[in-house]
Amino acid sequence: MSHPALHLTPRHPALLTGFDNQLDVLIRLEAPLPPEQTHTRPPLNLSIVLDRSGSMSGQPLIEARRCASYLVNQMGQQDRVSIVAYDSHAEVVVPSTSVTDKTQFHSAIQGIESRGMTDLHEGWLKGAEQASAHIDTERVTRVILLSDGQANRGVTDPTEIAKQCEDLADAGVTTSTYGLGENFNEHLMVQMARAGQGNSYFGQTADDLMDPFQEEFDLLSALCARQLRLQITTAEGITVEVLNRFSQDSDGNWRLPDLAYGGEAWAVVRLKIPSSHVQSAPDLETSILQLSFSYQDLDGQTQTLEPM
Repeated sequence: MSHPALHLTPRHPALLTGFDNQLDVLIRLEAPLPPEQTHTRPPLNLSIVLDRSGSMSGQPLIEARRCASYLVNQMGQQDRVSIVAYDSHAEVVVPSTSVTDKTQFHSAIQGIESRGMTDLHEGWLKGAEQASAHIDTERVTRVILLSDGQANRGVTDPTEIAKQCEDLADAGVTTSTYGLGENFNEHLMVQMARAGQGNSYFGQTADDLMDPFQEEFDLLSALCARQLRLQITTAEGITVEVLNRFSQDSDGNWRLPDLAYGGEAWAVVRLKIPSSHVQSAPDLETSILQLSFSYQDLDGQTQTLEPM
């Protein structure tokens, strides 16, 4: 497999001597094109989590069931899927299993009825537990949450829930959120997906979400790099700010979204450089920025990249 290429593009070609400088640098990670041989997508390990609480009664739950059935129909025998439903409590409707008989999934999904309050956190966590039990370096593991995002039981603080999504993403379980219903809680659902290294969409009906679902599957089918991490080091006295809304892991590395064949990942950093680092003599060189990327390839091996 060809490796992605790492490129740096400064906004200005030079720095002013004798002055403090501010310099924006575009960091671009360019993925290779798909291999010429027929590309088969990596197997999936998904947990589909449905909100069946009272706020989803009626049409929203009908649409959520349609979405879940659509997801199951995209699966193959090499994939694993679990179905979780939640209201005041979470229930594993179908434990994680290989998709050899789709009938059992469709039957279980159609049997989900609305009731109770909304413990969104417990539902999501139960789905994450199902998925995490079958993490494999060759599988893409993800929780797909179908909900209006209204959380009124258990853990309800968006920051706390997002932090748990972030921690599980570091462990290999990512989260995508699909919002349904007129009272959709965009703030919580977007935070969860962003922290969980997944995607976030909203629609009134299942038809509204068909294109986003297809986009998600296209991405999952064409992944060439996962768990992207950007490490930035500057000379003493130089400060750096990442302008993208990326989070950091426990080692201070910046998390970037997964990368598909033929795609690109971007980051923009802003450097503030004191005048003492800008030499007036033309033959003197100074190092102001060092960075590297690490990522997990399709074989589960960690790879590193330096700028070209």
